[in-house]
Amino acid sequence: MSSVVLVPRHNFDSRSVAQAGEPSPPTDAEAPFKEGLHPSSGLATAGYRSAKYSPEEWHINNFSTLHHAVTDRNNAERICHESKILYKETEAGTLRTQAEGTRHLGERLQHIHFWKSELQRHIEKLVAETDLLLQQKRRLLKALDATEIPFAIATDNLTCRERRLGPDLVKDRVEEELFKEVELIRSIQALLKRTLSQAVNQIKCNRDAKQTLELDWSDKYQAYSLDDQCGRYNNMSTDTQYHPNSDNLQDQ
Repeated sequence: MSSVVLVPRHNFDSRSVAQAGEPSPPTDAEAPFKEGLHPSSGLATAGYRSAKYSPEEWHINNFSTLHHAVTDRNNAERICHESKILYKETEAGTLRTQAEGTRHLGERLQHIHFWKSELQRHIEKLVAETDLLLQQKRRLLKALDATEIPFAIATDNLTCRERRLGPDLVKDRVEEELFKEVELIRSIQALLKRTLSQAVNQIKCNRDAKQTLELDWSDKYQAYSLDDQCGRYNNMSTDTQYHPNSDNLQDQ
């Protein structure tokens, strides 16, 4: 609560002021000046008299200045009080926002950790499945190579039988079995080649999927590291960067 400073004022007796204000009879030496015989002396002092104020005017001006000073001080105290209230409200809101942000970061870290673990598990399964497919691919290649010798023998026998002349060119049960064997080997080779092509395509798809999952896992790992670092920040952190337009409140 502001206090009003009272400026002491001099008590003036109205009678004494009236008596002091009444002109005294001029003396013989002052008569020529009072009668206007020397008007230049009055003009010389006119400027000094016109620039001065009466005591009542001085008191009024002083009281007005004092009143404005008290008003300005009250306004300053009100602004200071409102600023402190705003500071406390802003600080409370900031702490509440920080706590909420920390909670959200914690939930996000749990989600990222879960999906990162799931990605890691699927990557390991893909690696194991790709290894099995590579083993099956090697077995298929060996099986396909193993059919080449029987196929070559059967086709060579048929070719030799086709070269026979005259009565030796016969179509007997042996030739029929050779034809069945050639057809069987061809069907087996086609099946092996088809299975081998499917295995190769599946290996390629697994490797592409593994690369995509690894990129996603890398993003999850980087996001987890950043969020974990952000969750450890507080108002006392030394490497905290403030907003470009922010300012620090100096404690008074």
